[in-house]
Amino acid sequence: MHLLGPLVLLLVVGAVVYKLLMRGRDEAVFLVEVRGPGVGGLALRGSVPGRSDADVLDFVAALGLARGAKLWGIFDRGRLVVRASGDVPPELQQRVRNYLYN
Repeated sequence: MHLLGPLVLLLVVGAVVYKLLMRGRDEAVFLVEVRGPGVGGLALRGSVPGRSDADVLDFVAALGLARGAKLWGIFDRGRLVVRASGDVPPELQQRVRNYLYN
């Protein structure tokens, strides 16, 4: 019984670390992961609001992102927010936002 307090604390700390590491990916509306070159090297989970899956994959493939790059969208206060990880330069992140928001 006296181990219950430390166990609860460990679970809370673990949950906080998990949320920080995921950076919103666990709440993503969509996630595009670059696994290789071209459209065939992309994996899309979920769907992008207002865009067809094929159009999104064609657009992301044309960016030529490096393997391991990820793009995902989450809703924050009713707005779609696009996040990125891996080797996604700021100018390409902006191109993605422009494409998705227009």
